[in-house]
Amino acid sequence: MAKKLMIWYALLSKRLFVKPSFLAILLLAPLLTAGTMLLADADAHILRIAVYAEPSTDMLGERIIDDLTAIDGVVKYEPYSSEEELRRAVGESEADAGYLLPAGLTELLREYAAGDKSGFPYDGHLIRVVTNRDNIQLQLAREQLYSVLYPHISEMISEQFTLEQDDFSGMSEDAVRRSVEALYEQMHVDESIFQFAYIGEETPADLDNISYLTSPLRGLLSLFVLLTGLASSLYLLQDRKEGRFEWARYGYRPVYEWLSILSGTAAGGAAAYLALFFSGTFTAWGEELLLMILLVFAVTGFSSILSRIIRNMAVFGTCIPLVLLISAALTPVFASFNGVMTIKYMLPTFCYLNSVNSMNYRVRLLLYVLAVNGLYFLLSALRNVIPPAGRVYEKP
Repeated sequence: MAKKLMIWYALLSKRLFVKPSFLAILLLAPLLTAGTMLLADADAHILRIAVYAEPSTDMLGERIIDDLTAIDGVVKYEPYSSEEELRRAVGESEADAGYLLPAGLTELLREYAAGDKSGFPYDGHLIRVVTNRDNIQLQLAREQLYSVLYPHISEMISEQFTLEQDDFSGMSEDAVRRSVEALYEQMHVDESIFQFAYIGEETPADLDNISYLTSPLRGLLSLFVLLTGLASSLYLLQDRKEGRFEWARYGYRPVYEWLSILSGTAAGGAAAYLALFFSGTFTAWGEELLLMILLVFAVTGFSSILSRIIRNMAVFGTCIPLVLLISAALTPVFASFNGVMTIKYMLPTFCYLNSVNSMNYRVRLLLYVLAVNGLYFLLSALRNVIPPAGRVYEKP
């Protein structure tokens, strides 16, 4: 019996690969991966901020611009040669916002540390922000500017505090400033202060080498595997309509139909596995293979149940984008949200995406596989006991 099932699995898989529509679906995995990797290597940013420092013998403004342009992330800072160019870039939407840094910034920061803001150049403000709008993204970008300014402001405040102490009254102001500057230089840290690691992870992840554009790729590929399972179920409904499994004994027909869906989902899982391998988001090949196999069987069981519940091709085809949208919204493809856990646990991609770095969710994913596939065969067995109305089945 096992040999016969393997033969039918091979035949069903071969039949799928002659369907142009299924081949087009399989091409989504390499195209999605290649496109994401190209975007990650290209000049792709969420925000562009123009920066300009007024001409001055004080080089602090230029140093701050250099620190901003060195930041590698979702925000790109571009230096401009004049305030007019900066305003033009913002006005023509070449930049989302612009930062104007005044001349003599060091002395202005010292005045700020001493509590004197009367000399601030921009209507009582130290830095001018030019923008057409203000949103949460620009506010987050402003936090990066604060993070670059903070070390300099902190040093100025330390200088001012030291100068106000009686213990240092015998030292000249320049000597105090040099001592504080030397202390800050000694305690300066270039490396990351925080280290990111998952529970039980031996080698912590290097966040500096992870592109924000490739981060959701695993989630998108899990949706791709789900799409192959749903597409295979749609082909199965077509086969039922044309009576392609009528030759099988009614008790064994659910097995052949399950194999039909598995053949398509396994092909999608293989394509997703290779895509993960070449994308740079791969972990360990053994763990990735195990998780992908579990995802394939989870999607197969989920799709098989849907094909039992929804037997109309038009209705099933309408449900495919709905299921994908719900999965993309409720499972951690782009972001993780709390709530509606009952619905989340019904989706095959939820436990898979959480199980990549959680042994607890791996156990849940295994239980999910057993539950959905067991439920499919239970529904099939009940259908054998109670045949559809209008049809009579006789034992051979």
